[in-house]
Amino acid sequence: MDNLEEKLNNIEEWNQERSRVKPYIDMAVELHNKARAEAHWKNYKHAADLYKKAIENYRNAVNQNPKYYLQDLLDRIDHVIGEYVYNAFNIKTYGDRLKDEGGILDFVNFIDNLKEEEKGYIGSYDVATAYMRIADQYLGDKNLDRAYEFYKRIIDCDCGRPFVERETYLKMAKILFEQARFKEALVDFVGLLSFDRENKEAIIYITQCLQRLGIAQHKEKFLKATPNEARKLIMEVL
Repeated sequence: MDNLEEKLNNIEEWNQERSRVKPYIDMAVELHNKARAEAHWKNYKHAADLYKKAIENYRNAVNQNPKYYLQDLLDRIDHVIGEYVYNAFNIKTYGDRLKDEGGILDFVNFIDNLKEEEKGYIGSYDVATAYMRIADQYLGDKNLDRAYEFYKRIIDCDCGRPFVERETYLKMAKILFEQARFKEALVDFVGLLSFDRENKEAIIYITQCLQRLGIAQHKEKFLKATPNEARKLIMEVL
């Protein structure tokens, strides 16, 4: 028996339940709509308070032990929590928050401490984009180690956007090359070729890495290799 049929067969019980939960639902909907409006206008902190109050009211409705509204309420709570978590992400990244060490640390702690069930509420592309902002800033400041750290975080995000990963591999490889870490740079430039086998810039850098390592005679093998294969080749030929 589906929920609607059950309601119709138990109309009095349904009406009694509705009278218990509806005030909480109405308040939650009003608060949720206000939260969305504040988030739209980038008033993220005010939106956070409204989201929390909306969730609280939906949970108060659940505390009425509903039978017919329970699944709908659980779905609503999950939806609002998702928006609340994404709003928290916006609080950490909006404006100049990622332009100083304190804001960066706060953001990293936020991402690293997300519960498993919360991670799905924030798109990996959004996280990767935030990391790119941080990494590019460090790169501009010539803080190559910190820049590399955050470019690596972008790859670990696995955001599914080849153009992001391609750009990231290139920047990582150039950092390693500038630091004379030619073995590691070689692997990352080979990784770049996995997106575009004819990438002329990557091929030039691969050639230079091989020359500095004294293994230029193996160029064709590296141009055809995957990053893992390149690592094995390095151990074999050096």
